[in-house]
Amino acid sequence: MRRVARGLLIVVSILNGVAGLVCGVLFIAGPDGHLLQAGALLPVIQGLPLASVFFEDFLWIGVAMLLVLGVPNSIAAVMLLRKSENQYLAALVAGTLLVLWCGFELIFMFNALAVGYFVIGLISVPCSILLLRPTRASA
Repeated sequence: MRRVARGLLIVVSILNGVAGLVCGVLFIAGPDGHLLQAGALLPVIQGLPLASVFFEDFLWIGVAMLLVLGVPNSIAAVMLLRKSENQYLAALVAGTLLVLWCGFELIFMFNALAVGYFVIGLISVPCSILLLRPTRASA
């Protein structure tokens, strides 16, 4: 069970890290959303709380995506691959941030992609918690 959980965390962290970094950079580089063909979402995000401050375009979403999803998942992936001491704590933080991000997104703009990522986060968090616990042999 621990081996499957660890493998899942590695795959999820790598994929989410790459997706968060790439999408974050593309939203920053093209704040109107054209690089990700997301321009149709502009009216939706402009209806979010604090829209006049943060959601005139995708710039702040890109920065947040980079910092909240891309960086933590990339750090977790590197730590998991290197078998660092706090690897599962890093994966827990990344998974929790994913759940929070998707939860916010689902509240304000429900979509199937966010549901999928939310479920992935809900699976990642307990896997991280499982792996944070010592094995019975070492306890």
